[in-house]
Amino acid sequence: MIRIVCAVLAGLAVLLAPAGVRAEAAYPFLSYLEDEGSALVVFNPSGFDPRMPPAGTPYPAEPLRADLAALRPGYRAILLGIWDPTSEGEIAAAADLVRRWRDRLALAVAIGNEGINDNRYQIDDLARARDRLLALIGRGRALAITTSEPAGDYGWPPIRAFGDFLAPNIHPAIDHQSLPPDAAVAWVRGRAEAIAHLAGKPVLVKETGLPNGGGEPQSPDRQRAFWAEWLARGRLVRLTTPAANGSLPVFASYAAAFEAFDAPWKGAQVGDPIEAHWGILTVDRTPYPAFLAWVAAARH
Repeated sequence: MIRIVCAVLAGLAVLLAPAGVRAEAAYPFLSYLEDEGSALVVFNPSGFDPRMPPAGTPYPAEPLRADLAALRPGYRAILLGIWDPTSEGEIAAAADLVRRWRDRLALAVAIGNEGINDNRYQIDDLARARDRLLALIGRGRALAITTSEPAGDYGWPPIRAFGDFLAPNIHPAIDHQSLPPDAAVAWVRGRAEAIAHLAGKPVLVKETGLPNGGGEPQSPDRQRAFWAEWLARGRLVRLTTPAANGSLPVFASYAAAFEAFDAPWKGAQVGDPIEAHWGILTVDRTPYPAFLAWVAAARH
């Protein structure tokens, strides 16, 4: 999946509650994920299009406020995204945000997104970016680091070894298009828990879901059915797998919705119609049925 520089996973309004053994002392973001009511959404501005302004410039504040209001936020946790690990500007911008907000939000940083798979950068670039980022932010609350690749790439040990937790993208609509929604949910969760078990690390499924359109058999009803089943099965599975570092608990988090808004530019740029239709809201911020499934789950 294409991701832009300002991509984040933004925690929706939830109450943090005690939930067993946590990683809170070390990594506040992982502690947030260990709450069984945690909820996140992959966010790009509804009007964003990298092919035209304001891409590459400060994004206008008013559309962002309207986007966030539509998502009903009460942010507790944010996973910031660095699209290009070789960009000193992106690393510096992420470091500035961490320094400004880490005492008020549970923050983490995803360095890169599917760039190893796409041959945009190398595994050593991730390590250099991590070291530079940590040097810039200095001391303070511990910052959890990850990267994100398609699930199949986690068979390669260097990808599993990088970061404090793993954030795979697991897409049944791409890898198993014929699966009905309930089977698609089961398949994604099985892959996520297998990765967590193999790595001995926490796993957050960063991207998954079914698109709301883009060709048969995709539809808003199929998208809603996927997320309703996803939420019904719970957002956290704790594993008894020995931890790779001997201290952090191993779990699979299913707290993230992919993604906030439809993105017509992606379908045009990639040449695949479904890429325009991952949103749980339209570009004019109208909710799809899938969004209402998340709202209903939050009320419980």
